[in-house]
Amino acid sequence: MQLVSSIMSKRINVLAVICACVVSQASAQNINSPYSRYGLGDILPSQNILNRGMGGVATAYADFQSVNFLNPASYGQLQSVTYDIGLEVNSLAIRSLNPVRKFSNASPNISYVNLGVPLKKKGGWGLVFGLRPMTRINYKVLRNERLITGTINDSISTIFEGSGGAQQVYAGTGFRIGKFTAGINAGYLFGSKDYSTRRAFNNDTVAYYKSNHQTKTNYSGFVFNAGVQYYFNLNKKTVLRLGAQGSWEQQVKGTRDLIRETYSFDANDANYTIDSVYAEKGTKGNVNLPGSYSAGFIIDRLGRWQIGVDYLTTQWSKYTFFGEKDNVQDSWELRLGGQLIPAVGKSYWSNVAYRGGFSYGKDYISVDGDLKKWAISFGAALPMRRVAYTNQFSIINTAIEFGQRGSKTNLVKENFFKVSVGLAMSDIWFIKRQYN
Repeated sequence: MQLVSSIMSKRINVLAVICACVVSQASAQNINSPYSRYGLGDILPSQNILNRGMGGVATAYADFQSVNFLNPASYGQLQSVTYDIGLEVNSLAIRSLNPVRKFSNASPNISYVNLGVPLKKKGGWGLVFGLRPMTRINYKVLRNERLITGTINDSISTIFEGSGGAQQVYAGTGFRIGKFTAGINAGYLFGSKDYSTRRAFNNDTVAYYKSNHQTKTNYSGFVFNAGVQYYFNLNKKTVLRLGAQGSWEQQVKGTRDLIRETYSFDANDANYTIDSVYAEKGTKGNVNLPGSYSAGFIIDRLGRWQIGVDYLTTQWSKYTFFGEKDNVQDSWELRLGGQLIPAVGKSYWSNVAYRGGFSYGKDYISVDGDLKKWAISFGAALPMRRVAYTNQFSIINTAIEFGQRGSKTNLVKENFFKVSVGLAMSDIWFIKRQYN
């Protein structure tokens, strides 16, 4: 009993450390995307890395050893305690048309940490705890121009900079009744937006102070999403699984600080305030979050192959931030993907699940017209050797994604490349002891 207690204590401690890493990583993103200026920032993937290898198809997906947090109805299929951790490296190449520029950057990130626990021996009721980043804000843009006013003709430099993003810690449960499953996630969303515009005159004859216009906002609140799944037997070895999930319009509260000041640099190149022109602290307001819904199906040849389709839409036109609209619009995305297991039991590589998929849609940012986006993905599930004399088994899920946001008709086009690895570690509980 002491041994079991020691093992569980170590697992909980490791999970706590990983959760702390997610929070620190979420605040240390360095992917520079000018589109993250709008709305709540760049929307991060809402699927497990397993599903990202299938083009993001997840609404109707469920199995006994993975945490599909997009649709909490899948929790009703859990049959083993599962620790699910996702990591990714994201590379982004930005091209602007006017002026013609190219910029590339990359960032390693933690995608999520989940713990799934079945509450019944053979499945039918599951409980999940998780933590994951939701959005990311990170951009820094320098603009040099001439300011002509009357007889004044000066060269100025303006730096537009932003940071922040949102994270969510959540708990969810799902249950199964016959062929029907339903579930709900209750999450606590917390995030920040820090925008600044700093301007300096490039003049060697007249001394001008540098100016800083900055807005800092923090917001938080409870959010919910729910889902359902149902499957039909097409024959003895094939099932059709249907799924739907969504989150309705919700509201979280926030506080905002406005800063208008002149500043300069000290000996360490750090900013210090010369004069506070205007300051407004702790202004309260609301963030209205849009409703988001998806529906899909998966045809599953049990133990051999799967193919599925998802359609997702989000009503960003109803989004407001402290009562203000933004350059956002309703978005949609169509996803197609599947997986194949060649032949179970013949060899190691015949037991691997090979995945692929494609997605296409319209982004929620609307600055200079619609931003079309597409992505192609590939992935694999690599089973690890089971530890002797235990019920523990693990799978390494991998995904490679590349795609594009924007096109030649947009001022800025982004090409991205992501490599993701997820580790699903499972252990079977509820086993009756044979020996004492």
